[in-house]
Amino acid sequence: MSRTTVERQQERSDWIERAEAVAATLAEHATASAAGKTLAAESVTALEDAGFFAMASPREVGGHDVHPATQVEAFEQLAAVDVSSGWVAMIQAETAGLAGAHLAAGAGLDTVFGNDFPRMAGTANPEGRATALADGSFRLNGRWSFCSGIRHCGWVLANSVVVKEDGSRPTPEDGLPPVIGSVVPQASVAVEDSWNVMGLEGTGSCHYQIHDVIVRPEFTTPFGGVHSNRGGAWFQNPTITFLSPGHTGIALGAARQALNLLNGELTKRVRFASAEAIADRSTFQRDYGEMSCRYEAARAYAMTTLDGAMAQREAGQPTTPADDARIRAMVTWVTDACVDVVRFAHHTGGGAAAFVDNPLQQLLRDILVASQHVYVADSAYERSGAFRLGRNPRGVL
Repeated sequence: MSRTTVERQQERSDWIERAEAVAATLAEHATASAAGKTLAAESVTALEDAGFFAMASPREVGGHDVHPATQVEAFEQLAAVDVSSGWVAMIQAETAGLAGAHLAAGAGLDTVFGNDFPRMAGTANPEGRATALADGSFRLNGRWSFCSGIRHCGWVLANSVVVKEDGSRPTPEDGLPPVIGSVVPQASVAVEDSWNVMGLEGTGSCHYQIHDVIVRPEFTTPFGGVHSNRGGAWFQNPTITFLSPGHTGIALGAARQALNLLNGELTKRVRFASAEAIADRSTFQRDYGEMSCRYEAARAYAMTTLDGAMAQREAGQPTTPADDARIRAMVTWVTDACVDVVRFAHHTGGGAAAFVDNPLQQLLRDILVASQHVYVADSAYERSGAFRLGRNPRGVL
C-alpha cells in the first residue's frame, strides 16, 4: 500500500528527529570510535535504541520499513555528524533488512528475529565457499572482507559461492543456487584485527574467517534476488537497488558537513599576507556557490530517483535491469559529486586541514574510503550507458 503525503511527512519528521536525538552522542564518541577502530559502545547503543538498526527491515520481523527517500535523509543526518556512525547504521540496517525479507519462515527466521531485534553485520561480495551436503545443509569456509560493525554484532550475513562435495560448480540439473547467503552467529566467526585504514576508521570493517561451519538451509538466503518472503514494496527490488539509499545518504552527509564547516569560523580567518577573510574573497564565494549547487543537485537527483523508483514498486511495476542500472549510476554520480565538494572544502582549509584531528581531514579520508566501495564503481556508468543506448551490457556489475 502506498504511503499518503501526510504519512510520508510524518515518517520523515520522525526519523529526522531520531537522528537529531543521537547526534550529540555520536559526536562525543567519534574520536574514540576512530581510535578504537570500531564504533564506540555508547554510539552503538544510541543508534540501536533510536531504531536505526531496524529501519530498513520488514515490519513483520520488528522493522520499520522506512521509505527509501526518508532513509537517505536519515543517513545523511547521521553522517553529517560522524560518517563512521552513519556508515555502521546503514550497513546494519540494510543487512538485517535483507535477512529479514529473505529468510524463509520457520526455525531460522524465528531464531534470528524471534527475540530482540538482531545486530547484524554482513558482506555483499560472495567471497566464501559453501559446499552443498547431502542433507541440504552447507559447509562454509572462507575469508570475507569489509564487514562493518562486526565486533558488536551477534549475527553475520555471509555470501558464498556454492560448490558440490567434489569441489565442482553445480549445474542446473543439480537444483542448487550458484551463490547463497548464510546467517551465522558471530561466535562462529573468527574476526581479524585487520581494519588499519585511512578513513571510516570507526566502522570496524574487519576481515573475518569461517572454518567448517555447518549452515542448515533455513538459515540461508538467496543472493541478489527480487522475490522476498515478506516486507513492503521496496523489498521487491534486486539487492543492488535495495542498498541504494544508504550509500547515497552517507555521501550527502559528508558533503553537507563540509559545506557547513566552510560556513563557520574556518572562513572568517585572515590568512598570512592577505587583507581579507577567506569568506570575503570573491573567488571563494564563487566556488562555494558552485559547490553548494552541486550538493543540492546531487540531493535532488537522489530524492527524485528514489521517489520515482518507490512509486513504481508501490504501483506493482517491477524493477527492470535498466531501472536497476540507472539507480546504481545515480548513487555513483552522487558520490562522485560529493567527493568533489569535500575535496574543495579540504583544499580551502589550507595547512590546518593537513592535521589528522582536523574535521575536514577526517571528512576527506572518510569519503575517499567510502567512494572505493564496489557499489560506486565506474562500471555503474558503463552499465547505465549501455541500456540508454539500447545495447546489452557486457558483464559489468
